[in-house]
Amino acid sequence: MNCKYHPHQEAQAICVKCKNPICPECTIKLNDKTACRQCLEENLSFNPVSALPASLPRKTFPEKFLFLCYSLIPGAAHMDLGLFRRGLQLMIITFGGIALINFIGLDFLIPFIILPAWFFSFFESHHLRRQAEKGQAIVDQDLFNHQMFDYTPQLKNPRLIGYTIIVIGILGLLRHVDRYSFLPRLIGNWDYYNLLRGSFIPFLLILGGIYLIVKAARTQPSNLKSELEELSENQDNPGQAKQA
Repeated sequence: MNCKYHPHQEAQAICVKCKNPICPECTIKLNDKTACRQCLEENLSFNPVSALPASLPRKTFPEKFLFLCYSLIPGAAHMDLGLFRRGLQLMIITFGGIALINFIGLDFLIPFIILPAWFFSFFESHHLRRQAEKGQAIVDQDLFNHQMFDYTPQLKNPRLIGYTIIVIGILGLLRHVDRYSFLPRLIGNWDYYNLLRGSFIPFLLILGGIYLIVKAARTQPSNLKSELEELSENQDNPGQAKQA
């Protein structure tokens, strides 16, 4: 008995689907079952346009309206899609940043946090919902992971972070001192408690930024020294360096 698809070759198995004799070239083992390559290709081929509506139920109007309401809150729509890590990070960055800036006294910076976070969360949540409706897999990854702009070098640079923290702390301190008219009332009576309470966080930010800058300045010479020592060792022993 010869193969159905290769008549010049002798068949060695029977396909479990089409029951045709097949040769070793056409034989494919699937969980201790034998199938031919032709049947496997027919099963794997499908029409996405016709298969998608049958596999994915359509959203009702109340569900769409609820999702629209969720998308107005940064991170809430992501949680509705099951992206709890990404949604929680969006909420913490948005509302935590607003609370911190409001406490420091830099109220004019709040729109620079609310507007980008709101637009990003709104449009990305609807984009992810369309991907899920098309049957595409969506991954609950971190907010700054595989984005258009890679912030990893900036986040790993303690000197840049230190300068940023110092600038924010100085701005918060100056704004709080100006709010309570510290300089005109320096000689007279003024509210020490409110001034010190509002200046505590800016002072901590300034000290933290100075610490990061000093730490970065101390680590860079040591790294440079180790690189120079390694380079000198390679120059002294060129044979060992080539073998390594």
